[in-house]
Amino acid sequence: MIVHTESGKVRGMDCKGIYAFRGIPYAASTGGQGRFKPPEPAIPWSDIRECSHPGFIAPQRKDEHLQAQGLVQSEDCLNLNVWTSGAVDQLKPVLLSIHGGGFTTGTGADSDGSRYVVEDGLVYVSINYRLGVLGFMHLGDILGEGYNTSGNNGMLDIVFALQWVQRNISAFGGDPSQVTIMGASAGAKCIATLYTMKRAHGLFNRAIAQSGATQAIRDTDTAHVTTHRIMEQLDILNDPTQLLELPFEQLIEAQCAVGSDTSRSLHMFGPVADGSVIPLQPMTYLTAHDKKPPLLIGTNEDESAIFIHNDRALQSPDPAVLEHFFGLNAAVVWETYQSYSSKMPAEKAWSTVLTEHLYTIGAIQFAEALSAAGNPVWMYQLRSGGVLGATHGYEGSLIQLSDPPPVFRASDDPHSVPPEQYELARNMRKSWLSFIQEGDPNENSLPEWPMYLHYRSTMLLDEVSYVQVNPPLPLGIGIHHQVWRMSHVTD
Repeated sequence: MIVHTESGKVRGMDCKGIYAFRGIPYAASTGGQGRFKPPEPAIPWSDIRECSHPGFIAPQRKDEHLQAQGLVQSEDCLNLNVWTSGAVDQLKPVLLSIHGGGFTTGTGADSDGSRYVVEDGLVYVSINYRLGVLGFMHLGDILGEGYNTSGNNGMLDIVFALQWVQRNISAFGGDPSQVTIMGASAGAKCIATLYTMKRAHGLFNRAIAQSGATQAIRDTDTAHVTTHRIMEQLDILNDPTQLLELPFEQLIEAQCAVGSDTSRSLHMFGPVADGSVIPLQPMTYLTAHDKKPPLLIGTNEDESAIFIHNDRALQSPDPAVLEHFFGLNAAVVWETYQSYSSKMPAEKAWSTVLTEHLYTIGAIQFAEALSAAGNPVWMYQLRSGGVLGATHGYEGSLIQLSDPPPVFRASDDPHSVPPEQYELARNMRKSWLSFIQEGDPNENSLPEWPMYLHYRSTMLLDEVSYVQVNPPLPLGIGIHHQVWRMSHVTD
């Protein structure tokens, strides 16, 4: 199948009636003069561009999984992938996936949209965007006015991709007036950030944010701390212009050295409230009474369990760990832990306080802000889980579970789904698809799901799901700032 895009013709791969287009450029290379600069339009091509293999991926730490897939890192990474059944008379809803990975890892090539095309009648898109030091390092005060957007270039890449979809997706059979964006973890945090960006207005119609909200947005002082640490690691504090010349591999190596532990790397990068791309007070902006797209958002009961399991530094309560995670909020979070530990085992209290303050509170604040402005929001909390409980990313395991499911074998994999959750998995997928197609998750597979503004109504997803009205608020929810701030600027 050959499709005409604004930059040239592309040919996809025919996979039993599904056409997969991989590695379509939506913007120019960000290498050379483009490093740390906003995205620019892709350079047109004259011949038919073969799009049967993934394009270059954003520079990030080396990973055996990526190498096994044959994925190559490059600053020429702004490309996307499209799965479609072909051009049709009636355009189909579009689902655009924004990958997670803590703003430092991940790739759109990990997605496979085939099932959404075959079973659900969608056009599916996955994207790459700049990560880490190249996508979120704040440099305007260091390299000059031309680099003022550097702390948000990863977000501007996503906006550029959404603009490409608006202009081109109809040629693939997709409806640009029915674009749903979906992401988990950092992907969800990107989605929440898009709600605060005027440049993203009108580029999507619905959003699904799984385990992530606006809590990753930080102020410029905090962003400067990360910049300083990277430059110190590179030994270029006296000559920051070397950032423009050093090989990207060296920049990523410094990034990995600085963010070598979970508590630091999880909050190492994120969007920056710079007053230009993102408002200085993003939550205030969200409460403005202008219409914003419907949102399906939620978190999982045991989000932090997988981090505690994988990182020895997190396996014992430690106020110093909280400082890296929560900045100025660390002292109150520690007080919250102490309060919980008087009512439950210390291990459970530690897991609970990390989960609430890393994920639950951010989701509630985001939902409250949008609902206060009269926007439709549906909230969930997943309670049914695997060997570590409903840990971070587990809802993805349920939504993506094949139908019929594979033969279950007991596993230590925290995302392995046991048979007793198969019905929940099917029901969640139906609700998610109803939201994508109709803008409302209600389609009779789950109990009636009211919007969040009705008494903070929350769907508790379990083997027997139900709606909880006015659920108890996490302790310490009132102390969280609109943007994340470190408690000090050097260490």
